[in-house]
Amino acid sequence: MADINRINDLVGEKDFQTAKVLIEEALKEEPDNLELIKLSGLTYMNLNDWKNARSAFETVVKYNPEDASSWFYLGGCYDKLGDFISAKNAYNTIIELRKGYIEAYKSLCVVLMKLNEPEDAIKKASIAAAIDPEDYIFDFIVGTAYMKIKDFEKSIEPLKKALEKAPDNISIYNSLGTSYMATGRFEEAIKTYKKALELNPENPMAYYNIGSAYQVQQNHEVACEYLEKAVKLDDSDESFKVALAMSEVKSGKYAKAAEIYKKLLVQFPQKETYKYNLATCYEAMGEVQTAITLLESVVYMNQKFILPAQKLASLYIKANQLSKAKEIYDKILLKNNPTPEILHQYAILSSSLCDTDTAERMLKKVIQMNPDFAKAHKDLGIIYLNKRLFDYADDEFKTAMKLQPNDFEILFEYGNFLYSTSRNTEAERFYGEALDIEPDNVLALTFMGLNKLILNQLDEAKDYILKALKVNPHHEYIQFCMGRVLYARKEYEDAKHYLIHAVEQNPDIETQNLLALTYYELGEYEPAINIFQNLLAKRPDNISVLMSIAKCYEGLKDNDKALEYLDKVVTIFPEDEEAHEMIRKLS
Repeated sequence: MADINRINDLVGEKDFQTAKVLIEEALKEEPDNLELIKLSGLTYMNLNDWKNARSAFETVVKYNPEDASSWFYLGGCYDKLGDFISAKNAYNTIIELRKGYIEAYKSLCVVLMKLNEPEDAIKKASIAAAIDPEDYIFDFIVGTAYMKIKDFEKSIEPLKKALEKAPDNISIYNSLGTSYMATGRFEEAIKTYKKALELNPENPMAYYNIGSAYQVQQNHEVACEYLEKAVKLDDSDESFKVALAMSEVKSGKYAKAAEIYKKLLVQFPQKETYKYNLATCYEAMGEVQTAITLLESVVYMNQKFILPAQKLASLYIKANQLSKAKEIYDKILLKNNPTPEILHQYAILSSSLCDTDTAERMLKKVIQMNPDFAKAHKDLGIIYLNKRLFDYADDEFKTAMKLQPNDFEILFEYGNFLYSTSRNTEAERFYGEALDIEPDNVLALTFMGLNKLILNQLDEAKDYILKALKVNPHHEYIQFCMGRVLYARKEYEDAKHYLIHAVEQNPDIETQNLLALTYYELGEYEPAINIFQNLLAKRPDNISVLMSIAKCYEGLKDNDKALEYLDKVVTIFPEDEEAHEMIRKLS
């Protein structure tokens, strides 16, 4: 005979293991005793033996189908075992037996959410709320169910009602904050998340939610403050670290972001995206070679991972390793269906390697795939310009401008086209429109200045070049351009200053020649002759340089030397009337 009282005492004392032994012994004698079977089910549940508990309660409801509490426990067993359909049926059976069984409604709603049936959860929770209007849980379920079907606007009111009934519930605050975020009410979301934080200042999720809200508002500095606290409180959460690293990158804190990505790689060495992001940080910090080394391990292990391959190619270009960059793009094109963007990048790279035929072919393919790719039209126009196919170039530039009329690069390059084809008045207009978009762009200021020089608008030419020098005072080409403008204005002493600096950085023929001519105009014939002689050594038959040397010697009153160089001129070009005139004068 089972000692039911002793077993009940053991269950009350939570000595379930002893209770289990007594129950199993008793059931050997009384296998059909439903009270014992029910006690065994409760004992098994408390020992997390859900299968035996399920078997026990299935037996009870088989012989006593109106035992609502056994149905409730059976539903819990099904839930724990992942059999949500059976759990749903069990809870519905209870509600049919007892219309006011609130706990059954709660469990049913939870199971309906697990079954992805939020609409039914809303219906059942609404019925239960009418039975027990003081219980917050049903308003909370309705709100979260609306969130599940992404109807965030409808979720707000029931969540607010739940908060009125349970003002200290952190989960409700977090859910309400999420709904505010999803409906674009960011300030209300932040206030709601901060209330959750007040209830539990050590809750990392609250800090994470606030940081995420500031992220959406692009306020990454403040986002970092909250996300750092979330990570400090829970250093194991991957999402916290990822969010913090993102805001640090957006805030320009690349070194800090890099440290986080290193830690993430220790935790998740298989995640290539973290290597990619770390490489991006190294690139931003100017450590291009480190970024290259990191990405090489990613790209060569996974040839189909296109984004790191593109990034590696761009880093090779930065490091002036153009051939390696081309190898990467060749593999991308070979093993993937390239997008117009990838083909466009490949075309630009080919052009940099002076393979203009490949560049032209790729750009035409880009335009065939996407006729509205404005920059592809612009870049094809540049190639046609370099090939002196002016009509084709004009058509491509005009197409590009029609597609993107306010793009700086397109306006600037069309201005360059017009400048190159001596349509300087038209070029002035497009350089001006480009400068309206980027008023401090050094190249646009410089070329506008040169265009003004061609138009003989020397005051304006000087002003534009001075603006360019203010932005980049040490650029050799801008200094050369200033020398050209000042030479045209006959301000030779100032011109000499800029041209000397330009020659020191880039002693090309044109810059040396202009410096020598400036020395000549200043009557400084010896340094002029030295430069002209250097140029003559490279091209002994250069008539212009020979004439300039002759004029310098004339300035030095050394007529014999002048005549010597004039003789060389007429030997090369007997029809040179200026040389003959000087010979007659000096003889």
